Amino acid sequence: MRILFLTAHLPFPPASGGRRREFELISRLAINCEIHLCSLTEAPEIDNKYAEKLRSYCESISIFRTGSFPSTNDDFRYPSLMRRYYSNEGLNGISQLIRSYGFDIIHVEGSYLIQLIPEDCPLPILLVEHNMEYSLCSQRLRLSISEKDRSFQLQERNNTLLWERSFWKRAKKVIVLTLEDKKCISELEPNVDVTFIPNGIDHYLTIDRTRVQPQYNNNVRAASEETSIRTIEDCPSILFVANFAYDPNVDAAVYFCKQILPSILVDVPDAKLFVVGNSPSTEIFDLEARNSKAYTSISLMANTNIKTISGHIKITGYVDSLDPFYKCAKVVICPLRVGGGVKVKILEALRAGKAIVTTPIGAQGFNNEALCVCNKASEFANDVVRLLINPYERHRQEEKALSFANTLPTWDQVKERYVNCYEGLVSKQLAKDIKFEDIKKHT
Repeated sequence: MRILFLTAHLPFPPASGGRRREFELISRLAINCEIHLCSLTEAPEIDNKYAEKLRSYCESISIFRTGSFPSTNDDFRYPSLMRRYYSNEGLNGISQLIRSYGFDIIHVEGSYLIQLIPEDCPLPILLVEHNMEYSLCSQRLRLSISEKDRSFQLQERNNTLLWERSFWKRAKKVIVLTLEDKKCISELEPNVDVTFIPNGIDHYLTIDRTRVQPQYNNNVRAASEETSIRTIEDCPSILFVANFAYDPNVDAAVYFCKQILPSILVDVPDAKLFVVGNSPSTEIFDLEARNSKAYTSISLMANTNIKTISGHIKITGYVDSLDPFYKCAKVVICPLRVGGGVKVKILEALRAGKAIVTTPIGAQGFNNEALCVCNKASEFANDVVRLLINPYERHRQEEKALSFANTLPTWDQVKERYVNCYEGLVSKQLAKDIKFEDIKKHT
């Protein structure tokens, strides 16, 4: 089967949840299918080098630079994601590929990429929605402080929902990663064929350094991985793994450090937070200084005798392997306030058998008994403290996590479900074409 596979970014290195799921899926689909990958990029000079690492899985790889969204009289109708992932190169290149190859199906990772597929394209489209983007807009709207931002987020939500519903209807099948998202689409668009296929859980957490160019490990000013790993073993350690090129992860880190961590340090003064993941921004690196001010205020009110108020946050940046961090951390956190779909960071922590504290946003798609789910900052802090100071409670939560992880599918099982979906769509399309030809013969 010949598949045109569209992604919003090159799926290598797999240093974010989206890239990880696409890499795991492509690397397995390549056994059964002929994959022609099309990826958007803002930095083709970097991604063209990484593309070579995917040649063993893909028959062809096309990388298209994102560009300015075309100006129209009704610009206000187009949400930010459509503008961000617009590519004139992509429009022309994808049209040319469709004309040149006899594709059986188009697999699209994210509804906003459907804008790059010609309206008259006869091929069946399988759309994978990582999350409901309009729902993320609603979450941002609730967190908005200024009237200007509230107005912008309201317009974003309405426009995003309008276009998402349109794209769902263009697809022959929509795949979602959580049952909550399946219910959401079915209620909004009852005629859309929507199927739930979760992510797999059995991927490796180590990336071969020889396959990754140094440009990717940008802006890392923290100590070496070895030093961080030694430190995380020797203290009440809290781990947050994330791709910090994604704004909701930055918001989560800031939220935790400003509103939750100071309370934890009152009860566990030697606790340390390890922030691990690629593309940490200046805002992430500045968290230690900001936290120190907040901690000073709380520790003085609590009359605690603290020798130092600095050094409670360690920023590692991109690391070659997450395994030692998951192995050594006492508690894993996911304090997301904005998000949707399944969080790969939660899957990884479950498989590692860790005690996990998260928000309802982070827990989407999971069995809540395997996680400590907290609605308020105070509840979040209390659960982290409880798990740090009570080894029995922590071990019991770790057993729940591992037990639940053992019920989740492997990536090979996930791949088989996608192959079945492809075959079903192609069979329907073939039957439709035969029927159309039969009608033509009798008219």
